[in-house]
Amino acid sequence: MAIIGKIREKSTLVLIIIGGAIVAFVLTDLFSAAGTGQGQGPLFLAQVGEETISPEEYDQQLQTAYENYEARTEQPLDARTKSQLKETVWNQMLAQIIISKEREDLGVSVTSKELFNMVQGPNPHPQVRQLFSNPQTGEFSSAAVVQFLQNLDQQEPETKKQWLAFEKALKSNQETNKYNTLIKKGLYLPSALAKHQYTDENTQLNFKYVGKLYSSIPDSTIEVSESELKEYYNEHKDEYQQESSRRVFYAYLPVAPSAEDIMAVNQEANEVYQKFKTASNDSIFVNANSDGPFDPVYHSADDIPMGIDSTFWAQDSGSIKAPYKIENAYFIQKIRDVKQAPDSVKASHILIGGQERTLEEAEALADSLLEVIQNGEATIADLVDFSDDVTSAQNGGELDWFTEGVMVKPFSDAAFSMEVGELRKVRSQFGFHIIRVTDRTELKRKAQIATVQIIIDPSKDTYEKVFNQANSFSIDANDEESFNNLINEGNIQRRVVVLSENMTTVEGNEASRDLVRWAREANEGDISEAYDIGDAFAVGFLESVNEEGPSPLDKVRNRVEYMVRIEKKAAMLKEQMAGGSDLNTLASNLGVEVQDASGVSLSNPAIPGLGLEPKVVGKASSLEANQMSVPIQGDNGVYVVYMESKNVPGEPDIAMTRSTEERGMSTQIDNGAVFNALKEETEIEDNRARFF
Repeated sequence: MAIIGKIREKSTLVLIIIGGAIVAFVLTDLFSAAGTGQGQGPLFLAQVGEETISPEEYDQQLQTAYENYEARTEQPLDARTKSQLKETVWNQMLAQIIISKEREDLGVSVTSKELFNMVQGPNPHPQVRQLFSNPQTGEFSSAAVVQFLQNLDQQEPETKKQWLAFEKALKSNQETNKYNTLIKKGLYLPSALAKHQYTDENTQLNFKYVGKLYSSIPDSTIEVSESELKEYYNEHKDEYQQESSRRVFYAYLPVAPSAEDIMAVNQEANEVYQKFKTASNDSIFVNANSDGPFDPVYHSADDIPMGIDSTFWAQDSGSIKAPYKIENAYFIQKIRDVKQAPDSVKASHILIGGQERTLEEAEALADSLLEVIQNGEATIADLVDFSDDVTSAQNGGELDWFTEGVMVKPFSDAAFSMEVGELRKVRSQFGFHIIRVTDRTELKRKAQIATVQIIIDPSKDTYEKVFNQANSFSIDANDEESFNNLINEGNIQRRVVVLSENMTTVEGNEASRDLVRWAREANEGDISEAYDIGDAFAVGFLESVNEEGPSPLDKVRNRVEYMVRIEKKAAMLKEQMAGGSDLNTLASNLGVEVQDASGVSLSNPAIPGLGLEPKVVGKASSLEANQMSVPIQGDNGVYVVYMESKNVPGEPDIAMTRSTEERGMSTQIDNGAVFNALKEETEIEDNRARFF
């Protein structure tokens, strides 16, 4: 069973595998409308080159990714993780289409023999080696692989499905590796380029300079005309490219429990408290009356649950604690049971599973083995060949130390109630276990605490009150000015979100889909109705719509005006610094001092005291010793440089330089550089925002 669990953990390799989840209900209306001619837009989620991705395909893989994550982490998905998984699945699907086409064109494939060797060969894939290695010794067992595959048809359908998905992912992963290797083998850095690169990176420049910063000229002295702005903007449009986006302000009205709501839950908690006092079955009572499930774990003094002090924990069975409030919930706790038990147990076992035999046959075999052990004719270690737990069988049936609740419940309950040396047969969902406790920590007091949790939720009246407030806001706001006035008058939170083309929700809020859908269809200046976004109501104001391409001049006016002033200041400073014959005279005329810069290089174009000035360092590198430059326009000011000396390195080690560069490029390939390059060249129509 440990191997099956590990297979489930390898979710990163099976993200590209199509799952079997049903398409989310939110797609149904859209498909129905489209089918009857009422819908708008394409029926495919994306078009990648000549291939399309359907909403069903994307949703199936997305649900598989969600399931794999939850199985691996045993944690519920939060909004941020869901968003990350959506992008991961999207890129996996793009890669599957784009890279697969390239592999097919080049004839890159993985044969059945190669796949066999990756799983069962003398040098299996690292993921396979990890799955079938003894966790205690780290030793890989090829026999365990063979045994697992021989019994694959007898495994649970879900387990078989997981393994086949794992194999498919291994094959795809290996095809990608071969494709990347093919590209890496084509990398070559010519000797002349290697020498030039080595020289540029390792030549050290030592120079003096005089400079004046743009900030030395007040902005107020520089006039900028509209024609100058337009001229600069038209010449530099490429520097103001933007992606398609929508900027939305929204009034955020949270729905929080009122004082009346808290009082009502307090009263409910006290009523439950009175009933809990006399409850005959505490676990059933908790499951029937609590917002959280019954916790069967016995707690020692070292792990007392939050909110319980050691005085209450030390009380007798049946003791109950009156309701108390922590954050947004009331808690009532009762000592259900007290026992002396260890913190950890060490045991050995044999598992007789029911996958290759009937339960009657499994129990009969378990009884026979138990009798043999009880009669002293053999030990568990002698009989591990019968065990279906391959991992522990490799260690003579021995399990490492484990705490209560780590094993399946029947196994755990038995192990923690047994004496050292005791032998017992126990049935679990995996079959029949023959268990012997071989060691345990010292016994200590442990208490099982039944907890009723009653969450303080906003009442229906509170929801209606906040909705009416939000609805009134939506009606009264008719433009940006009134929208902002209402926010200020009502002391309401104003939030902002910039929605990129494929965002389907406000980040961190899965319930905000309706607000985002409205923003997609709205015009600039529109105000939305009140939308329920989970724990609040929101009213949106669409401030701006930004189309893909160069930003309009009005939206980048401040940036353009700043750059035009810089250009004008640079021209003024160049004129002041032109014609100088030596640095000292120039410095005197400008009222500044000559500065020194040593050890500067193209690979690190930082000038001491100035910071990064790549344009200046680039121009300086072209000077010979004892040569002075013309005024150079830099990022922070204008400079004149006098080159004192250049420390040029000797002949480079071409092989080492080439190897270093090729390793760097290989790393980029392994990190997805090829996929990203092909993605840029592929025509992709992405309609995810219309469906999800």
